[in-house]
Amino acid sequence: MTTKLKPSLIEKYDISHKMFNELVHLESRHILFSIIKESKSILEISKEMKIPLSSAYKQIQSLKDCSLITEKKDFTESGHITTFYQSLIKDVKISITKFEPSISFTKNEITRK
Repeated sequence: MTTKLKPSLIEKYDISHKMFNELVHLESRHILFSIIKESKSILEISKEMKIPLSSAYKQIQSLKDCSLITEKKDFTESGHITTFYQSLIKDVKISITKFEPSISFTKNEITRK
């Protein structure tokens, strides 16, 4: 006998479901695709997206949890250490067949800031 997972458990354990949720979330999607060509700091992302810094941190954490972005620490021009974020994907295709999402990605070439 197979047991079906409840929707709340699927969301907790199924990475495809988590990725799907991030990609349909407007702010996450805008952030993700704004950091394809170059890495940006959380402050740059917040200003560019015109969202509060706390929202940017929350969305960045969600994207990191899904392994959709990478982070690296580097020195800024002022000499401070800052974390920069960049998208690991360049393109995404989502299809849904019989209630099951299928997600395919094109890998992004990581640039150095």
